[in-house]
Amino acid sequence: MMRYHRQMMRMLLSGRGMVGLLPVLLAAFLMLITGQPRDAAAMAGEAGAVSAPPATMEAEEARAQYAFLRLFQRSEPEPPPQPAQQHRARQTRPAQPAAPTPLNVDTVTAETISTRIAVFGDSLATNLGQGLQALMEDEPEIAVSVQARGSSGLVRDDFFDWPGNLARILADDPPFDIAVLQVGLNDRQALRVEGSSAAPLSDPWRGEYGRRIDMITEAFAEAGIPLIWVGLPPVENNRLSADLTVINEIVRDRLRRSDVVYVDIWKGFVDENDRYTATGPDLAGQPARLRTSDGIHLTGAGSRKAAHFVDVEIQRLITRPRDEIAVARAAIEAADDESARIAAIDMLIRRSLGELPLAPGLLYTARREPVGPVMPLTRIDVSSQGILLTGTPPLDPATRIITERVLEEGVSPPPVAGRADDFRWPRSP
Repeated sequence: MMRYHRQMMRMLLSGRGMVGLLPVLLAAFLMLITGQPRDAAAMAGEAGAVSAPPATMEAEEARAQYAFLRLFQRSEPEPPPQPAQQHRARQTRPAQPAAPTPLNVDTVTAETISTRIAVFGDSLATNLGQGLQALMEDEPEIAVSVQARGSSGLVRDDFFDWPGNLARILADDPPFDIAVLQVGLNDRQALRVEGSSAAPLSDPWRGEYGRRIDMITEAFAEAGIPLIWVGLPPVENNRLSADLTVINEIVRDRLRRSDVVYVDIWKGFVDENDRYTATGPDLAGQPARLRTSDGIHLTGAGSRKAAHFVDVEIQRLITRPRDEIAVARAAIEAADDESARIAAIDMLIRRSLGELPLAPGLLYTARREPVGPVMPLTRIDVSSQGILLTGTPPLDPATRIITERVLEEGVSPPPVAGRADDFRWPRSP
């Protein structure tokens, strides 16, 4: 032990500086912890390390400093090495609407399904389809599948051709009974018309856009599948909202020539000034956020609210009396003469249409049944004895005298004993 101390003193007094001091202090600290002196071989190794070349001395000094610092650090397990791809800088991407919820139908539920609904369109149709699925959760006989395609529309048929794809789906046995379509959000683009580019919403653009709408409606008419076309809601950008209003007008004007049902949801997402609002009443009438942060897509509450407008038309189509329609068609075939045939055709039309939807923006009053027969005000009813039925009833002489004095002469009638206007004194018993 004394020899080790003498060696430390010689090391300190040898003039090698602080470079050799750090390993010696480290060795002394380790000896105090372990309680055992280092052997001569280890000390010789440290002495040799001190007298090593400069490069070796720097390496030894670095290792000694690292070991010295490790003594004062908490012993925590080192995190496992991460893959190199996780250390790459992540690129920010724009927010995309949620993917459509797949339709999970088991064997038992498939037997109870009576109506299948397919939702087509762009990313807004995805929100709409999710809202319909939420509304139909309590109706196991109705199944809703979402077959929307984000960033699609009627303009960029090179990206996704909706008229062509829908025609191919309807050419085979379509796996749905009612179709819902909402498209147009991404259609504010130039359109190729006869080899040239037409500016958005110009007259050539409108003509070609309307022709593509007609292609879709004709395909559904030939297939005999009811189609519900849903209009576009307002968005936060005022200029885009104005253009979407024009697209809605083009669609509505084209659909007047077909049997397609058009559903306008614009009023459900504006304030009292007919302007875009991100919040509003939900289906329960409570204030809720209806639009996402991008000012375009719908939240869960907004999706269910938009789906409610469509559900009204879906229920009308589902509850349409098909048996009565079959009876009306049979009546047409069994008609003997032309008048009976016309009456049967009129019955078929009424039963096929069902209850017609009310036009938006108009005020309707309920139809009231007549209370009774209409009576002319100038007619005089006379009994068999010639007495007027509507005349004044005859009065007894006493009553007639009092009436004439009161009405003609202005004389007050005598007070009745005990009445409030009897001011006679003393009061009569």
